[in-house]
Amino acid sequence: MTIQNQSFLAYVDFFSEDQFQVIGEYGDRKLLLIGRAKAYREPIVAISESDKPNQENLIAYDLYELMKFGCHRVTLTSEIWSNDESKLLS
Repeated sequence: MTIQNQSFLAYVDFFSEDQFQVIGEYGDRKLLLIGRAKAYREPIVAISESDKPNQENLIAYDLYELMKFGCHRVTLTSEIWSNDESKLLS
């Protein structure tokens, strides 16, 4: 799996592939949590086109920008914030 625009996002802490988590849907596609912005910890996501995201070339998006400007509805099915800093979603 490759994040195509990763080199342009120096302000993001990307998770390892085994930590990517499905957190919802973007239209009829899966929405994956793939990292967090370093400063304010905003969620960074990717849209999976298939059931095997580890075989796709993904593009990273700021979740809030995708929600504001995307052309499909974002539906969150998992919690994206946690009070426990040791957890993946912290």
